[in-house]
Amino acid sequence: MREFDFYSPTSVPEALELLRKYKDSNAIVAGGTDIVIELNERKHTPKVVIDIKRLKELEYIRFEDGLVKIGALTSHAAIAADPRIAERTRVLHTACAEVGSPQIRNLGTIGGNLSTASVAGDGVAAMVTLDASVVLRSKDGERTMKLVDFLNGEGYDKRNALQSDELMTEVFFTEPDAHTATAFYKLAKRKSLAISVIGGGMRCSVDDAGVVTAISLRGGCLGRYPLQFKAAEEHVLGKKLSLELLRETLPMMHDLVLDLNRNRPWSVFYKKESVQGVFNKLFVDILAQLNMEVGA
Repeated sequence: MREFDFYSPTSVPEALELLRKYKDSNAIVAGGTDIVIELNERKHTPKVVIDIKRLKELEYIRFEDGLVKIGALTSHAAIAADPRIAERTRVLHTACAEVGSPQIRNLGTIGGNLSTASVAGDGVAAMVTLDASVVLRSKDGERTMKLVDFLNGEGYDKRNALQSDELMTEVFFTEPDAHTATAFYKLAKRKSLAISVIGGGMRCSVDDAGVVTAISLRGGCLGRYPLQFKAAEEHVLGKKLSLELLRETLPMMHDLVLDLNRNRPWSVFYKKESVQGVFNKLFVDILAQLNMEVGA
């Protein structure tokens, strides 16, 4: 680890001032579960490290105007422990509850998880499934963008759209209503402290007749960012929801994973088969939440 100057601001304006002043070579530390490893391994060699953990104004979970708003410094443990998240947004509750160890869940923040944008980031998969948006602030002002657009940006070492003088302050998404169910499941090599091998997120809305009005099917660890199974979504949309209908999408998922991973023969067989098992579990969970018969 190379030497660096260290700052610990106590307000967002102070943090933004530091980011602007040292925008040519800085690193933000929140929980430190990812960046500290990068510093130790010299994957990131900033001249200045800015610890934002004291920005308590960015630790919150609010339900406002039909939206769920979460401050960027809210920990995975706090999200998993919130009863409203557990009740209405199972995909996020489960993803945060299964992140690493208790120590990592207490230290790691949702903003850090999204900004680091790891291929295996459970929070990333869950938030993309929810069609979340992020709020970014700098001394020049504030901008809001969809998380999927943020992840496709070319900033922060080509990981996302975050500029060197910007700070993620919030992530938000539409609160799921009574006709919407969400679920998350990950397949990992061991039960504890496990990094996902494949993670699946699903969000499904139906009308009073059980017809699908909106659906999101996302696979984690299958590409740079959570993979959208668009053909499968289109197959289900507008039809009466059933386990049989959902299972008709499994060959579509299988074929997409196969096509995208043909140059990785050591993992393609495992992933194309396993993704079907992950989503089979999600299908059953979603139907149960919507009080619809699972059937055979």
